Parts: sequence; structure tokens; C-alpha cells
Amino acid sequence: MLDKELLNQLYRFAISLTNNDDQAYDLLQTCVEKYLKANLADIEMPVAYLKRMIRNEFIDQTRKKRFYQEVEPEVLCRISDQNSLDALSLEDVFVQQSEVTALLGTMQPEERELLYLWAVEEYTIDEIAQIKQVPRGTLLSKLHRLKKRVQLQQDSDNVLNLRVKS
Repeated sequence: MLDKELLNQLYRFAISLTNNDDQAYDLLQTCVEKYLKANLADIEMPVAYLKRMIRNEFIDQTRKKRFYQEVEPEVLCRISDQNSLDALSLEDVFVQQSEVTALLGTMQPEERELLYLWAVEEYTIDEIAQIKQVPRGTLLSKLHRLKKRVQLQQDSDNVLNLRVKS
């Protein structure tokens, strides 16, 4: 039913949405509790069902925070590594942990979810479109803009590093 590997996968998915360990853990715990209380015989695809529950719970929590004006101000970090991205392909880039943390801090939850499903879970765009019930073209354009933004962010950091050295 719910083995350690599946729970870890769901936890990573929750982190991709929240970018916060504690909030991801709370999301996972809440959704697993609801899942165990549900009638399991009616659920055809339990992993997809759990991921949808986590996403919906995250959306509900975000709306509630906005309603009560408890949203913490986002702090945008700059990526400080001096390595440049020579190719536009994210698959060929070795990214250090600090870069990932800073980059995820600049993304919206929807962008983090798309990046997680595509890069970590290695779903195809067609599979992601089916999971999220979004047109394939929309996801392709979002992924392209995300790659471009990462490239621009990296390029601007390299220009700043060159100015500091001069």
C-alpha cells in the first residue's frame, strides 16, 4: 500500500510545491491521513490520487494564507555560482545544492511542480499534461520560458561576477 519509496516520492513532490521541508511534511501527513480514511476500493490510480490531494491541499492552504494576510514576503535570492550554462538543455547541467535552493526560491509553485515532474520524476510532457489536465502546448511553452529564465538568470550572474573581478 504505502511503502517507504512511495512516501519519499510524495514528500519530494510536496517539497516541489512548497519549497519548505516542514510545510511539505505537513501536506504529506494530512493527505495520507485523508487517503487512509477514504474508501480505497474506489481509487483506481492511488499515486495520482495522492498527488492530486497534495496539490489541492497546497492550493487550499495558500488561498487561506492570502485570505488572512499571513503570507510571508518572498525573498528572492541570486544564484552566485560563476559557472555558465553553455547549452539551453537543463539535462546536461550539473547544478549544486545551493544553486537549486536559490533557483527554486525564485519560482512559483506551479513552475516548481512542472520542473519536479519533468526533471526529477522524468515524466514526459504528454504525461504531465494528462496528470495536470492542461494542454500539452501550454506546458511546452511554460517549460521553454522556465528554461529561458534560468539561462537569463545564470547569464546575468556571470556578468555581475565579471564586473566584480574587473
